[in-house]
Amino acid sequence: MAKETKQATASNTIGRQELSRRIAKQVNISQKQAGEVLEATLDSIREALQNGDEVRLVGFGSFKVRRSAARKGVNPRDRKPIEVPAKDRVRFAPGKELSEAVLKK
Repeated sequence: MAKETKQATASNTIGRQELSRRIAKQVNISQKQAGEVLEATLDSIREALQNGDEVRLVGFGSFKVRRSAARKGVNPRDRKPIEVPAKDRVRFAPGKELSEAVLKK
């Protein structure tokens, strides 16, 4: 029988505050310090991506910016064709360890 996947809902979504609390508990620092570390980490990832760098966290995954090509689309409201412009998108590719950890759940 296939494993059932749990849908994300507001009750099982972890935000910055909860993540900071878990980090603080795991490394035995204050929640405020953990929040500052989390913000610094996110800022560093954001800055690297803005500079065109790839962020690779071995065992977790990689973040990179990819350019999506311009394409033709359809406006769902009136079904008229539209041009969707090219744009940069952030992509995340999970690492092997993260993928395996989620599958073993």
